[in-house]
Parts: sequence; structure tokens; C-alpha cells
Amino acid sequence: MATMLLSTHGTNGDVLPFVRIGRELAERGHDVVVMTHSWFADRIAAAGLRHLPIDTAEGYDRHLDDARRYMLDPLKDPDGVLALYRRNGLFELLADEVRMIEEHYRPGETVVVARHTSGIAALMAAERRGVPVALVSVTPHQYVSLPVLGNLFRRVLGQGYDDVFQAFGLRPVRDWVAYLTSAKTQLALWPEWFDAAGQPAPEGVVRCGFVLGDTAEGPIPDWAEPPVLITGGTGQVLHDRFYDVAARACRRIGRKALLVNRHPSFQPESLPDGVEWVPSAPFATVMPHVAAVVHHGGIGTLARALSSATPQVLLAHGVDRPDNAERLERAGVATWLPVSHWTEDRTADLLARALDSAADGGYRERIAPLAADAASEDSVRVAAEHAEALIGTDAVMTRPDPRERLARLTPEQRTRLAAMARARRGV
Repeated sequence: MATMLLSTHGTNGDVLPFVRIGRELAERGHDVVVMTHSWFADRIAAAGLRHLPIDTAEGYDRHLDDARRYMLDPLKDPDGVLALYRRNGLFELLADEVRMIEEHYRPGETVVVARHTSGIAALMAAERRGVPVALVSVTPHQYVSLPVLGNLFRRVLGQGYDDVFQAFGLRPVRDWVAYLTSAKTQLALWPEWFDAAGQPAPEGVVRCGFVLGDTAEGPIPDWAEPPVLITGGTGQVLHDRFYDVAARACRRIGRKALLVNRHPSFQPESLPDGVEWVPSAPFATVMPHVAAVVHHGGIGTLARALSSATPQVLLAHGVDRPDNAERLERAGVATWLPVSHWTEDRTADLLARALDSAADGGYRERIAPLAADAASEDSVRVAAEHAEALIGTDAVMTRPDPRERLARLTPEQRTRLAAMARARRGV
């Protein structure tokens, strides 16, 4: 038996897949500890896992509220992002997480499974102690956005990160893209077809498939007519108009809707007739019984809808959502609108077409193979097996040589890099 320390940050789509993988690892006989936000304590306990909280429930909600002003477009106000980090003690949290990992580390008996891009503490522990680490990406955007994120980490947040690294006897990071992809084991929680529908993950990354983390179930709904489900996820990084546009589109085509939102401040004070609001719902049970879903493009929501063969309309804005939406549309399994096209009429038109496709059976027949793949438990087993393979592989991590990274670039990447260099020189 090994100790599997799972480290993740974010909302349901970032945390619940780790809980599901943790449950699989526990069933294989391992001691599993989930290091994440206090808000998820009940979900972790329900899975029979140990919880190592990194904050308080109040602090988590306060951070979500604070972050929404900056994280939709962090480059719009980089100074605001730095202030956000300092105001919420995120550099101090990074140092705390390094200490937590090292306190739980037992040579030859511990593996850390960490969320990609936010798993910096795990990489630091690997560099200091030789802790085996698997980095897990929950959405392709975590790779797509790496150049931008690396620039933000170095130029905006660099001094804060430098101070933490130096406090642990590590040299500052200068190439964040290389550092954030330095773990030998990198797992992607999406399937090959989703990867191929956009910019693919780097070579060597294991595409495990979607991991459905929202496994909580409830009573089967007893609806005379299946409603449209409206959800913007569990976070607060959401456009203010999302719920209003979605609700009005349902009213326009005369369909009842179930609006699920734990942050009521985002929705209009008065909802249209026929739109019922609830703060939460067990999507594993509800999703197969709704007529369609209008959502923000979160990876957890789209995967659950795919597994249920539920028609999807995405109002995607910010972070990974447009990239997710484009991949679904290219694969022919959903339609979406960028924020510049969010109108009641356009959304209603897409929703009406999605409902018509479902009514004649065409959509569900077309999506059946992808739905079966999304609902499969194989992805959880694949992720768990790769984590288990790291037991006893302790070795101090060394930073990648920049020359080796350059040698691995594709011709297209070399062309883009050369263009960026010319732009910097003003050529």
C-alpha cells in the first residue's frame, strides 16, 4: 500500500475528477489523501478519502468572488492579478503546500498526483526531495494557454514566485512553460477525439478520457415535460449576462427550464415564468432526463452531457470555455455562441434546433459512440494505473535543458518562435 497524495485547486470540474480517481486508488488498497479546498470536505468524506484542507470554506468563497474580476481575462489587468495573489495569500499558500507534501512524503511509498499548472508545490517537492509526481490536466486549454500563462508567471507574478523558490533553496524559474511540463508522467482527462478537434496535447501526454467526477445521485425527476437545464458551473468566473440570456431564450421558445446556480447574485432578480431556480442538483441523475442543456462550456458539464447524450448549447466565455466549445462544434456534437453574439434570439434559435435534433432521434443516434466512451470507467482506471506505476520511482527532478526543449519543437512551433523573436526585436 502506498500513500497517494492528490493535490488540486479550483471548482467542481477541477476537484471532483481527482476525488473520483482517488476513490479508484483507495479501492486498489492505497491510502489516499486529497489536498484541496475546505469546501469539498463533504464530497471527499463521502468518497471515503482523507482530506487535507488548504484553506477555510469562507476563504474559498472569498477567493472565488475576488478572482472573478480578473481571471476571465488576466492579461487585461496584470497588476490586478498580482494584487489578487497577494491579497489572498497565494504565495504563502504555495509554501504551505510544499511543506504539507514533504510532511506526508515517505521515500518509496508516496506519489503525488497534482493538477497541471497549479501543481507547482508538487514540482518543488520533486525537485527538493525526489517525490514522484504525475501532473493531470483537466482541460486542453491548460496546454493551449501555457505560453500566455508562462509569460504571466514570469513577468507579473515572478517576484512572488522567486521569493518562495529561494526560501526553499531552489533557484527561480525562468522558463515556466518547460517547468510546468517537466514531470515525466502527464495525464490528460479527455479522449483522443476531443484532443484532435483542436490544438493537441504535447507528445507523450497520456489521453485517459473524460473522468466524470460529479457522481452524486438523487431521485429520478418526475417531470411531465423534460425541462432545459441551465448551468454556469460552480465557480464565479462567469459573464454577468449568462443566466439572463439563457433563461430568456427558454422563454422565447416556450420551454420550461431548471436553472442550477449556487451564486444567485449572477442571475436576474426576477426570472421569466417557467424557469425554476435551485442552488444545486445531482447532475448524474438529472442530466439524462432533461431535454437539453445550456451551459458555460465547463469541462465537467460538457463531459456529463456527452455521457448522457444530452443536446448542448454553449454560451462560452473566458478561460477554457471557447476552446472546449470549438472542439465540440468541430466534432459535430454541440453548438455555441461567443459572448459578442449572445442574444435572446440567437440562443433561442440554437436551442430550438438542438431540441428538434433530439426529438427526431438524430442527435442521440449520432452521439451514441461518444456517449458510451464518455460514460466509461476506463479513463479512471487508466489514470490510476499510471499513478500506481510511479510508486518507488523516487528521483530528484532536474530542470529541463532549454536546448533539449528546442530540439523537440515541431517545424510549426519553430516558425512561431522565430516570428515572436522578430516581433520582440521590432523586425
